[in-house]
Amino acid sequence: MVFREAIERDALDLLALGGRVAAETGHDPLDGALHRDLAALGNDYLAQERHLETAALALRRAWLSAAHRPADASLKSPRDGEIARVPCGDSLQFGYERDLDVSILEDRGATYTCPSDGWTSDMVIFRSGQAALASILQFVAARWGDKRTLSVAHVGAYFETRALLASWPRRTFRPTPASVVSADVVIGEPVWCNGCFGVSEHLPRARHVLLLDTTMVGPADDLGSCLAAAGDECDVAIAFSSGLKLDQAGLELANVGIARLLVRDGAGRRTAEIAGRLRQLRGLMATGLTLDELSALSAPWFLDRAYVDGYAAAIFANNRLLARSIGGESAVFGPHCHPSRSAAGAVAPFCAIQLRDASPARYRRLAEIVEQQSAQRGLLLTKGGSFGFRGHRFELIEPAPGQGDPFLRVAMGWRDGHSCRGLGELLGELAAYKSFEALDRAYGR
Repeated sequence: MVFREAIERDALDLLALGGRVAAETGHDPLDGALHRDLAALGNDYLAQERHLETAALALRRAWLSAAHRPADASLKSPRDGEIARVPCGDSLQFGYERDLDVSILEDRGATYTCPSDGWTSDMVIFRSGQAALASILQFVAARWGDKRTLSVAHVGAYFETRALLASWPRRTFRPTPASVVSADVVIGEPVWCNGCFGVSEHLPRARHVLLLDTTMVGPADDLGSCLAAAGDECDVAIAFSSGLKLDQAGLELANVGIARLLVRDGAGRRTAEIAGRLRQLRGLMATGLTLDELSALSAPWFLDRAYVDGYAAAIFANNRLLARSIGGESAVFGPHCHPSRSAAGAVAPFCAIQLRDASPARYRRLAEIVEQQSAQRGLLLTKGGSFGFRGHRFELIEPAPGQGDPFLRVAMGWRDGHSCRGLGELLGELAAYKSFEALDRAYGR
């Protein structure tokens, strides 16, 4: 029954999204035929899942077709008085695209940010998560580092954060170990992965500002403990994330960075002041959305907090299910494929599988077995990067020397049912072998 229920759940969700597209554009991209087409496939769950993937891409194409029209018709520096109308019905004027006013999205922040008690909030939208962090660091350097070097503690493992910090002159930002008691600037990742998962349970105190990369945990993650750990000196925190992952119903409409600004109550007008400065820097650094991206992201489910929370919760649940199927540490796989093993309540949108006796050849063989067995068992698994999709993905991560250990990333998607449960069974079987050699022999060598 769970397979049929999962198909029905996915179909109903797509139809609901299609209805929201129809309400904005006057055209239903799924044309009311989805249930009929699924019923014609009987109990062929693989064929049904493939049809749902096709329907999701059709919905995406229909929305983007409507969303691209305003940018197609507008110059990057339009004529004075020219008005662009995005498909959600809003109109806007601009002189240069890099100064585009994205308040039609940022106004949704009133329900999206949900600040912790004792803090006020605002939202600033950027072109990507990395664009958000680059602009935020520029703001921090100007605000607190004008006449002094700022110590920075990075508690996490994201390689591009390390690389971005390393690009700054040491007279501006001085990296300091994550184990320090306090630092001027603290950059924390509530959950991070460098082959094995880590959970930032203890952050240094932040003397000036706390920056939190919440890309992996989604907006529903409780930031209260992180804000408390920052200490009383810190009255500014910014939670930033890539909104491409969990915030777009798995459809990847456009790259976007979401910065949730949090300012401690009693700080006067500082929330509006800091948000205004970040928006100014966004224009100066060209780290804002284009009209095309803004139009695509005007989709009614983007920044719909209730929808995002439900979508992300299903992603996390399916990855916890995979972790439970794999079980604990085994003769083949190493420990901690999911952070639920290392901290109660932790979440992550994928599982990271490391081999106990590792070599590049063994990792490639493991990826080959997973791909071959998925095909033989009729499981829908896409070879590709990232996470947060409606379906399931896997890829072999092989970092550059000195930047982490290899691992197989299996990113379970939003859809439960046939392939979700079948992948759990497959990985559980692989984990149960007494050695990698036995596993290798069992699957054809």
